[in-house]
Amino acid sequence: MPKGQGASDPLDAVLARQALHDLNALYGRALDRCDLPLLTSLFHPDAVASFGILETSAAEFCPRVLDVMGSLKRTAHSLANEWFDIRGDRAAGEYYLFSAFSYDADGNGVEGFVGGRYAAQFERRDGVWKYAHLMLVMDWNMNNPSTAQWHLRFGVRGDRKPADLLYSGLFQ
Repeated sequence: MPKGQGASDPLDAVLARQALHDLNALYGRALDRCDLPLLTSLFHPDAVASFGILETSAAEFCPRVLDVMGSLKRTAHSLANEWFDIRGDRAAGEYYLFSAFSYDADGNGVEGFVGGRYAAQFERRDGVWKYAHLMLVMDWNMNNPSTAQWHLRFGVRGDRKPADLLYSGLFQ
């Protein structure tokens, strides 16, 4: 993996990569659980978000994207193939997005799948890494009639905050 110019301390580079990975994982969790406080906490106050035709402050983006997520019945984000170029307290990164979701259209269930990439600029301020600029690059998407069989018993099912098992205190 290429090493950024400012990542000369190997331990700092490893810790920074882990912190950036955790940040990305929490981003997916915040979207899927519709957790506004968590999502907002991942961005610096002056951060920018760029999504298609929308470029706005992260403060405006966070509630807007969760309105979209909340209008869907289910969502599942998976982030993969992370690459980071760490240069001191700044980093650039790219990682892949695979997102499955379901919604109703004209009384019929629809399942969708999106593939794309996030391009991000990160900054470490006061020892904490957060997004300074996050951009979604859409590569492809598909939508098909739902084949879900929710009548089958799958055990514990995911939900939004606060009903999701994650917020029950079970793992705290």
